[in-house]
Amino acid sequence: MRNFDLLVWRGLGLDRYPQLLADYFGNYTRVVYLAQIDAPDLTEKAREAALRLGLGFERRFVGYGDMEPTLIAQARLA
Repeated sequence: MRNFDLLVWRGLGLDRYPQLLADYFGNYTRVVYLAQIDAPDLTEKAREAALRLGLGFERRFVGYGDMEPTLIAQARLA
């Protein structure tokens, strides 16, 4: 979410050609934000991005999966 404007909005040219919005996202119904950390500011940015794209919003907390326990185990071995 920190780079939405750079990678999506400007990266796809939507800042210069907003008419492309329907071409890029016309078949989508929602943005699903896969949150790795509980950061309300990032969730709000994701919600605003969905609104800009004209899509529904869904947030799913996924965490870091197996990465976190693996890193902890590796740190204990070091």
